[in-house]
Amino acid sequence: TIVGKNIHNFVGPLFLFSIVVFFFIYVKDNFFNGNDFAWLSKFGGLLSGNHVPSGRFNGGEKLWFWLGVVIFGTVVSVSGLLLLFPNWNTARELMAEANLFHAIGAIAFAAISLGHIYIGTIGTEGAYKGMREGYVDETWAKEHHALWYEEVKSGKGGGKVAGATQPAAGDD
Repeated sequence: TIVGKNIHNFVGPLFLFSIVVFFFIYVKDNFFNGNDFAWLSKFGGLLSGNHVPSGRFNGGEKLWFWLGVVIFGTVVSVSGLLLLFPNWNTARELMAEANLFHAIGAIAFAAISLGHIYIGTIGTEGAYKGMREGYVDETWAKEHHALWYEEVKSGKGGGKVAGATQPAAGDD
C-alpha cells in the first residue's frame, strides 16, 4: 500500500500535465453545435440503431471531453496538488474536503473512462482499429461520423479516411 501511494504521488503530477496537453490538442474540435445536441438527444442512435450524423467527435465524445477530461480532470488535479503539498498553509478542513473531492472526482473519472473505453473498443465495431492504425475506411466514416467524412473528403477537415480522395494541393 505504501509503495502504491508513493508511486501515485510521483505519477500524479503527470496526470495534471497530460490533462493540460490533452486539452490544448483537442479543444478546437470539441465545441458543441446543433448536431451534437441532436446526437445527444437520440443517444447517437444507440437505441434506434440509426446513426446520427456527427463531426470528428460526436456529442458523446464532446461530453466526455468537457465533463470527464476538463471538469473531473481539473477537480482531481487541483485536489491532488492540495493533498500532495500540505505545507502550503492548507487548513485541516480544506485538506479533508480536498480528500473527498479527489476521491469522488477520481471515481467519476474512472467510471466515465471505462464507459468510453468500452464504447471505443468492444462497443463500436471498427473504432479500435481506427485508433490503432490511425485511419478508418470510408464506410465506417460515413456511418459513424458522416459530417467529418464530408469535411475530410472536401479537404477541409483533419483526419485520414482510407479510400477517400483528397483534393490536390492548391485545388479548391
